[in-house]
Amino acid sequence: MMSSVINLFIVDEDVYPTTLNLSDEQKYQELLDITQDEATRWQSIELNMRGFIPAIELLDAVVGGQGLLPVCTFNYFPHQLIGPDANISGSFGFFSSEMVQDLFPLLKKYFEVDIDNSENKGLVDDVEHRAGELDPQAYEIVRDRYFVTFRDAAEQNKSIVVLIEE
Repeated sequence: MMSSVINLFIVDEDVYPTTLNLSDEQKYQELLDITQDEATRWQSIELNMRGFIPAIELLDAVVGGQGLLPVCTFNYFPHQLIGPDANISGSFGFFSSEMVQDLFPLLKKYFEVDIDNSENKGLVDDVEHRAGELDPQAYEIVRDRYFVTFRDAAEQNKSIVVLIEE
C-alpha cells in the first residue's frame, strides 16, 4: 500500500480570508496557495492511511477529543470557508488557534498513556473495530509529531493546517 505524507503546518489564521466568492474547488485551491506561501511546515508523518487512521483515532480517544482530531485532520477549513460536504479534489485539515489551545493541554496530560496497558484495551478494541488494526509504532509517531506541532503552535498562539500528499 502506498505511503502518504501527512504534513503539519503552523500558520497565523489571519492570513486566510473570512469570505471567498468562489466555487468550493476554487476556494480549496486558494487555501492551498495561501498555505504554501504563508505557513511553515513543522512536522511530516510518512504512513499509509491504513496505519494513520487508527493511530489518529486512538490519539483522539486517549485524550478525549470527541472526534475532533480525526475530523479536523481531514476535513475542516479556516473560518469554515468550505462546508463539510463540499466536493473538492483533496483533503484540508485545520485547527484554529482556539482549538490548539484547548487540545494541547490534553495531548500533554495524556502523552504518557500506555496503550498496551490492560486498562486501555477497551479503547484500543473500540478504535480497531471502527478504524482497522492499530500499529503501536504508528501511534507513537502520530502522537509525537502532533504533540510537538500542537505545543509549538500553542506557544505561538497559531493555528495548524494538515495537508496530506497521497
